[in-house]
Amino acid sequence: MSCPCTSAARLFLNTAHRGLSCSRIQLFSLSRRGSRETHLHPRVCVRSFSETAVCYAAKDGSTKDSGNDSGKKSVGDGKRMSGSGGSGKGGGQLRCPKCGDPCTHVETFVSSTRFVKCEKCHHFFVVLSETDSKKGLNKEPESAAEAVKLAFAQKPPPPPKKIYAYLDKYVVGQSYAKKVLAVAVYNHYKRIYNNIPAGSRQQVEVEKQPSLTPRELLQIAGISPHGNALGATMQQQASQQPPQEKRGGEVLDSTHSDIKLEKSNIILLGPTGSGKTLLAQTLARCLDVPFAICDCTTLTQAGYVGEDIESVIAKLLQDANYSVEKAQQGIVFLDEVDKIGSVPGIHQLRDVGGEGVQQGLLKLLEGTIVNVPEKNSRKLRGETVQVDTTNILFVASGAFNGLDRIISRRKNEKYLGFGTPSNMGKGRRAAAAADLANSSGETDAVAEIEEKDRLLKHVEARDLIEFGMIPEFVGRLPVVVPLHSLDEDTLVRILTEPRNAVVPQYQALFSMDKCELNVSQDALRAIARMALERKTGARGLRSIMEKLLLEPMFEVPHSDIVAVELDKEVVQGKSQPRYIRAPAKDAAEEEYDSGIEEENWPRQADAANN
Repeated sequence: MSCPCTSAARLFLNTAHRGLSCSRIQLFSLSRRGSRETHLHPRVCVRSFSETAVCYAAKDGSTKDSGNDSGKKSVGDGKRMSGSGGSGKGGGQLRCPKCGDPCTHVETFVSSTRFVKCEKCHHFFVVLSETDSKKGLNKEPESAAEAVKLAFAQKPPPPPKKIYAYLDKYVVGQSYAKKVLAVAVYNHYKRIYNNIPAGSRQQVEVEKQPSLTPRELLQIAGISPHGNALGATMQQQASQQPPQEKRGGEVLDSTHSDIKLEKSNIILLGPTGSGKTLLAQTLARCLDVPFAICDCTTLTQAGYVGEDIESVIAKLLQDANYSVEKAQQGIVFLDEVDKIGSVPGIHQLRDVGGEGVQQGLLKLLEGTIVNVPEKNSRKLRGETVQVDTTNILFVASGAFNGLDRIISRRKNEKYLGFGTPSNMGKGRRAAAAADLANSSGETDAVAEIEEKDRLLKHVEARDLIEFGMIPEFVGRLPVVVPLHSLDEDTLVRILTEPRNAVVPQYQALFSMDKCELNVSQDALRAIARMALERKTGARGLRSIMEKLLLEPMFEVPHSDIVAVELDKEVVQGKSQPRYIRAPAKDAAEEEYDSGIEEENWPRQADAANN
């Protein structure tokens, strides 16, 4: 006859081996033949860890099993083991969920490692905090196939007409430039999708999971939830490898070759204030790929004071949230590219801010692997990431002042009654000086603008080379897009039509002070005519509006003025703006209303914005 305590111990051990699925167990007593129910705390869960060798260990001591979906049932505080239901010591120390012995950090070159090892059972664990585990489950995938899944599996790329319609809401005119940019962006989406390996593309089409599970997180980290604790098995590594490209004799024997689409970089050239930078800023808001706007005036050759050429890709990497795969599919806008034109006649060995920058940009435009400093690090430390620029689309823009003079000399034409000097020098400074010398105030501004636009339509690569760009740089920008100057009708539309027009901005400023601003159509045409004479494009409109509205903006706040009217006479300086005042009030009412206005001013500002 067996002892009752032996049966109780056998039952307890069997239950502990299977895992306690409920919070009540039966304990047998020696003195009484009945049984006594003992309630345990619901958090006490005991389960076997023999199925997997890799677990997550949280910083608070709790461990998370990654081999089963029931990993939420973790060992509480890292100290309640499978053999006992009580609590141990060392709440702040990590303990092995399999054997219960303390875990030690793995010694590496990095002082703060997140990997720990059990000295007794030789198992490795990943230490995750609560924030890391939440980020890990919802983090963005970092493989090239997953990055493309974000762009194509969720929604198709926008067609060129849709991009053109969006640009039309913010930029007036420049229809040819908007068509070129819309088509270029659409082809960029298609090129990214086409240049993915076939195996990765099939994986993208099959996978439809919204988020990553802990098992997938382990596989991304190189740790297998089954088998070897130090990493994935050789079979799993072989299954995860992308298809290899054909090399050597295989290329000679193959009959079918996939077409790899190459990029066509763009250069925009036009007068100042014609909307080149505004096109890029508007385009950046409607794209699903990273977009970086970089200024070429601060770039210098490697080793000199100023920004290195790699900073262009660093800005793109920052816009991609430091995801290299997403940054390799982005678009870079190089603004003021004409300022890096070479200036001949400078007696020095190197033109570090001009021709040297162009030479450094050559491989960047064509496609190479660039070493970019990591986040929060400097280049001198050697902490860099490699970014491939093969699929990055580059869009350059510049004013190129005097380029029309070079085209006119090439075509042997007279320029508005003035003969082209035969001793005209080369380079961007000589072209700008010739343009300034031959532009006369007596000449009609409209005729001069039409002549410039007509000449810019015939621009060729040799004209850019004579301006100061080296031939290798011009050859890597095959699409040349001239932007036309803004005429009077276009400037009038810019004042009122776009989403962020100039006149509605000032009307919103006046509405915060409970005042209306009314500008007549004749006044708008007079303002556009003045901006045309200043030859600064659309930027001249704001300068004129500021000068006209200085006196009204000084008089309106805390006054009885309810409306301000501008007409043609005011713009020409022949009269003052017309004020419409509210009917007079008593002193007590005026004092009461002024106090209410001071309190409700933030509400009025919000209402004006809406």
